[in-house]
Amino acid sequence: MKFESLSVELLYILIKVADLKSINKSSEVLSLTQPAISKKIIQLENYYGTQLFIRSPQGMELTVAGKKFYTNAKRILNDFHDLRTSVLDKSISMQELSIGVLDSISSFLYPQFFIDILSKLREITITNKVYELIMPFNNDVLDAVLMDSAFRSDLNGDFFEKKLFEEPYFVVYSKENTQVTNLTGPKVTAKELQKLDVIMYPKYCPIHQRIISTYQETNLEPPKITEIDYSESMVSLVIGSPFVSILPKSLAVNKVTHNIHNLAMKQLDITFLRSVSLFAKTPEILEVVGSKLESYNQN
Repeated sequence: MKFESLSVELLYILIKVADLKSINKSSEVLSLTQPAISKKIIQLENYYGTQLFIRSPQGMELTVAGKKFYTNAKRILNDFHDLRTSVLDKSISMQELSIGVLDSISSFLYPQFFIDILSKLREITITNKVYELIMPFNNDVLDAVLMDSAFRSDLNGDFFEKKLFEEPYFVVYSKENTQVTNLTGPKVTAKELQKLDVIMYPKYCPIHQRIISTYQETNLEPPKITEIDYSESMVSLVIGSPFVSILPKSLAVNKVTHNIHNLAMKQLDITFLRSVSLFAKTPEILEVVGSKLESYNQN
């Protein structure tokens, strides 16, 4: 195998197979035959002289060497996207942009993206107060913001939106909390949540606002909410108490896995869905930031 035959396509195929853990699923997404994908993976393994995947009936798993290769391949593809963007639109670069983002998005959904661009941006605002994104965006201080899609109604003037993903909300609770453990349904309903003791960030928190607005939309009385302004205190209060908290899946998984012996989580019903969008002042900014985010797309 010659060096010239190492292409962006090969790297993209490896990343897709690693993400989906399946040649069959990757075949459908990439519009390539399964033998063609297998051949290209073998090409990479032969070139580097090491096994990148462990093949089993359960799927395709990266080896230790494969995980290192995967990380570097994603970085190379990201640089390629930067190059492509600079060629397509020479008037805009990340260095010229001021971006704002909710902390729950930067920390738990796109951590590597923000690590990589932190020093490249002209300015970045990371906050858990949504008004600290909306006001600067409306006043043309921020060029783009990542936040819950529902807050588009608070934006003024011309802007452009790209929906990034949706995720469910979960009730996080103590394993000793019988108020939740006695609920037999697969998900917690809005009416069941009304009867629980809920603890959340204050009303400036987009999650708090979204829960309240969802109850208003369904003409139901929201549950009683106790407000607290510090996340670690919230977790401590939930452990071993009747309090529960409501968190989007990405944040709930993080909190529960770090307290696996004390905490559990249960999904809220379909009424409660979090949608996250990228908002930008111009289509060009939306394309530049959006294409970069795509290379860090969540699985």
